[in-house]
Amino acid sequence: MRDDEHTPSMSRGLLRVGTLCIVIALISYFFWDMFSETAALRRLAETAKNYHYTERCDADGNQIATGQPNCVDLNHYVFVYGPVSKAFRRACSGKVAAILSFEEGKVARTEINLVEKMLQFRARNGLDSPC
Repeated sequence: MRDDEHTPSMSRGLLRVGTLCIVIALISYFFWDMFSETAALRRLAETAKNYHYTERCDADGNQIATGQPNCVDLNHYVFVYGPVSKAFRRACSGKVAAILSFEEGKVARTEINLVEKMLQFRARNGLDSPC
């Protein structure tokens, strides 16, 4: 049977509603993946894991002579890679010095994204961004 153009069948209506729900779910997932704190921490962890470290630091960001290379000076931050990655923000660009612990709920998403971008820039160009 052919559907009447003015009154679509029940199956066609359910198909349209189902398609709309799937599209909304995909768009929602895309925005969550782009803008959530969990996703930002996951991207930072992946970037930090693949970075080639040359300096050695203790848990407080102070350079030491022994141990595995685990930190990098990014000019704005000293990033220390470990089970709980930390960054020590320097007082520049109108921001006060601070210790950032990259755990869920402990640091702003903007700080996570900024450190990730600085690590990527340093890995690509071998240079620091200006303070």
